[in-house]
Amino acid sequence: MNKNLVLGIKFALATALISGLANFFNKEIIISGVNPVLLTAIKNGMVGLAFIAMLLPVFKTQKLKKADWLKFCLIALIGGSFSFILFFKGLAISTAIKGSFIHKSLFIWAALLSLIFLKEKFSKFQFAGLAIMATGLLSLIAFKFFAFGKGEWMILAATILWSIEVILAKRFLSNIDYRFLAAARMALGALIIFAFAFFSHSLTGIAALSGLAWLKIFIVSAFLFGYVLTWYKALSFAPASLVTSILTLAFPITVIASNLKIFSLPKIPDMLSITLLAAGAIIFIQQFLKKQWYPKLKT
Repeated sequence: MNKNLVLGIKFALATALISGLANFFNKEIIISGVNPVLLTAIKNGMVGLAFIAMLLPVFKTQKLKKADWLKFCLIALIGGSFSFILFFKGLAISTAIKGSFIHKSLFIWAALLSLIFLKEKFSKFQFAGLAIMATGLLSLIAFKFFAFGKGEWMILAATILWSIEVILAKRFLSNIDYRFLAAARMALGALIIFAFAFFSHSLTGIAALSGLAWLKIFIVSAFLFGYVLTWYKALSFAPASLVTSILTLAFPITVIASNLKIFSLPKIPDMLSITLLAAGAIIFIQQFLKKQWYPKLKT
């Protein structure tokens, strides 16, 4: 059995677990009244500093070229800043359900881009798995399509940017340590978000944050650190389409955590979506394990 593939799957499953719990805690913090842009700037900054600290002992082991710094900037701009700004600004004028639905389409865009740019090849069963997951995604909105306004287009743009980041990261990981890319994404990206927050007057609320709010932000930042760490580690071992497909399992985890809070069982529509997403992901994963295929990337 391909050990790298198995490791990639394990790290992707860890990412899905962390993401599912993080989504739950993020919701709790937003409900408490923390400005979303301010929250994003602070937590991304914290995570960026944590990654920089992690890099200090191994910084000299990676011989960086000028081209590598360009790669870091691309990751920061596409995946670590503009995408976050677009997502939260769009979410502010859209609804949580629409935002969640659009964001969860990440695996579709990543799979499409993987076929085109990473030359990944899917079997008919894997296409079936993707179709089942897409059906599970549609069940989130009861198979009722909605009109796109400015907010929805901004969220979609953010989602596509994150899928582009996946493809870029997958290519860059062929000769750059995943920790360097993760640090660039969060640290450089945080600087851009802070600049945006400053010019949009979103930083004025820092002084008003209570001790409890800072504690919650620290907890969410810890989840984000774990998410980015395991996400990039998974991408260093496994195909991009496989990693993003496994990430869809974050939704069932969020639903379960939300229902545990109120001592309730998931509603039937949620159960349908969970079942379809899980079934599709299992089919997709199984096919990778069955054919023992791993795409070679061009450097």
